[in-house]
Amino acid sequence: MTGTLLPLAVTLDADGGACVAGLDLDGRWIRPEPVTAEQVGPEGPYAFFQPVRIGLGPSTEPDARPEDRAVIAPPRPAGPALDPAMREHLLKDTADATVEQAFAGERSAGLVAAEVRRIHGRRSTGGRSFLRLEFTDASGAEHDWIVRDARLVRAFPAPLEEPLPDLAGPCFLSIGLTKPNGRFPGRFRGCHPLVVGVLSERGDVSGFGAARP
Repeated sequence: MTGTLLPLAVTLDADGGACVAGLDLDGRWIRPEPVTAEQVGPEGPYAFFQPVRIGLGPSTEPDARPEDRAVIAPPRPAGPALDPAMREHLLKDTADATVEQAFAGERSAGLVAAEVRRIHGRRSTGGRSFLRLEFTDASGAEHDWIVRDARLVRAFPAPLEEPLPDLAGPCFLSIGLTKPNGRFPGRFRGCHPLVVGVLSERGDVSGFGAARP
């Protein structure tokens, strides 16, 4: 079935993999698969707030998440990107107050209003360096998750040793769960939580004060 998807998560990982999640015209979260690194690049069809027309079918993967769909016709532009007023309206209407609410009902993708404390680099026990984002949601819960927003991953490649300047304050975060890996069996159903989009109504990743929920 062909439909319109509005990307609110566009990601790139350290190994060159990519992922996209967004809303369809009914406001449902959709995660098309597969997605390549080239498709989330500067010349690719997937970009934040840029609607695309895409053919999607049911996922045939054994570990499919509720939002997963198989791509059966490639994405192509479906009109201009949302303007700032439309972005602000969409973000405020879509965002949940807490991480738990965003992932309720077995969902693996969502949007949360957050207060970002800092974006920084940190090495894992395996020696790899990851870009991470510390934030709190409306419940006051503190989170420190790997961030995969493709714009930030490209702009600040690992290893990153110092916090990024001026990237703190209120904003909206798209958040997502990986497919189950068994590391978080209780809280996240065996999946790893990630920040998959850092959003303001302007569409960039700076000036968080302008995106106050």
